[in-house]
Amino acid sequence: MNRASNLKLDSYLQTQEALSQNVSIYESNVNIKGQVDQFAFDLECLLKLKEEADQSIKWLIDEKNTIKKALELKLYSFSNALVCYANSVCDSEILEKAYVSKKHLKWLSELDLIDYYKQSIDIAKEHVTALEPFGINKAIITDAEKDCKAFEQKRFMLLALKEEKANAKSEYRMLQKKINQLLNGKLDHSIENLRSLHPDFVKYYFATRQKSKEIQHHFDVLGYLKDKATGEPIALGKVWVEGLDLSTHITAKGSFRFKDFPEGEHQLFVENINYKSLCVPIRRYKSEQSKMYLEMEAIALEAETSV
Repeated sequence: MNRASNLKLDSYLQTQEALSQNVSIYESNVNIKGQVDQFAFDLECLLKLKEEADQSIKWLIDEKNTIKKALELKLYSFSNALVCYANSVCDSEILEKAYVSKKHLKWLSELDLIDYYKQSIDIAKEHVTALEPFGINKAIITDAEKDCKAFEQKRFMLLALKEEKANAKSEYRMLQKKINQLLNGKLDHSIENLRSLHPDFVKYYFATRQKSKEIQHHFDVLGYLKDKATGEPIALGKVWVEGLDLSTHITAKGSFRFKDFPEGEHQLFVENINYKSLCVPIRRYKSEQSKMYLEMEAIALEAETSV
């Protein structure tokens, strides 16, 4: 799971903790208790889906790749023996099917590698007696079949695990949406009704919910800079936010962009060596793109000369 999903899950857990610590306040209210129980059940399912989605597959990838490398080495020797045999009996059909260079062998897709291996094994089985002088016998063919099956099995396991992870991620997103609907559409309103009798609990609950809501906000800020006198785009320079470790550069076409701008009220500073710096207030409270069209005043040439 990505950072945003993990932060969102953390906020759910904090909300659940607030509810668990204050069960006595709402347990007699059938409506609220049912909503809380549903939230707890969905959250437990969400945690299980996260575990499935985050399970490591590196160990299986490593095992598959190790078998594949060994397979490629054995297959090249196997193929070379078939080529030698085909040359000795002038069999162009076997030669065409069996020949493969080391370089091409590494370029084969996994499915093509398996198909090539099986084809080579079938040829070897058909000519097993004649191939003995070239280093291929029944035992070697049997060993090759085992290697090929082992690789197929690891590949199948990996594909199945990847699909399982992908399904878990998809189900996670759908369940997260369901939880959001439950919280925003029902439970928040139910808890709000308790404010007059239990203000501290309601304040605590919504403090945890606010953390959840803030995580959803990703603001995109796009700015365009022009010379106040000429209307021409202003190229290059820097844009930064006061009090935050957040900055970006002005492009050669006179634009700048913040992909994830923080919520709240901030001061945006725009700087270019040939223009007077701008200080622009910016307020972001909605999850939407904000476009800014700014004009900068050029520094007078006389002022630059006197300095």
